[in-house]
Amino acid sequence: MMRSPVRAVVRHRCALRARLKAPLTSLALAGLLAAPAHAASLEDISSLERLVNGAGVVTVVADDCPPSHAGFYEMDGKGLHRLVLCRNGVDLADLEAVWEVMAHESTHIMQACRGGSVIADDSMPRTFRELRTMAPHYAKLIDRSYPSSDQRLEAEAFWMELQTPDNVIALFRQLCANGVRPHP
Repeated sequence: MMRSPVRAVVRHRCALRARLKAPLTSLALAGLLAAPAHAASLEDISSLERLVNGAGVVTVVADDCPPSHAGFYEMDGKGLHRLVLCRNGVDLADLEAVWEVMAHESTHIMQACRGGSVIADDSMPRTFRELRTMAPHYAKLIDRSYPSSDQRLEAEAFWMELQTPDNVIALFRQLCANGVRPHP
């Protein structure tokens, strides 16, 4: 069954609140469910999901993703484009984690909309440098887990996770105004 990741996050957060069986009056309990002020919000996730759907991509929450997958973007041979959030790979109650998956996978959608990379060639050295400085685990993951032919596209997607929601959403609007390109 196809479900909205945003609705799944809301359902999951409500279920977590119900399991606590206590009003969220203490700062400790509120901290469990509240994101930091600078973090992505449910509204940011919802806005990006609407843009993704508007570009012709279906959003799905799946329970049976491959191990170590938080999400993925796929195009099948029939022209179906899907952004999949993996319930078994990402905590849907963690808005930052959901945002990171949405930002990462929406970058692959932007790449599909554009028909290639989204960061200019002359900016890629800075992109890799920022990843090595701000998220060295991502830089290592790219080097160790992806073939050289995919490293640039993955670097763009991991780098996008580090950007503000406003920047990700603005870039998505710019690059995917006409939707995804048909898969060759």
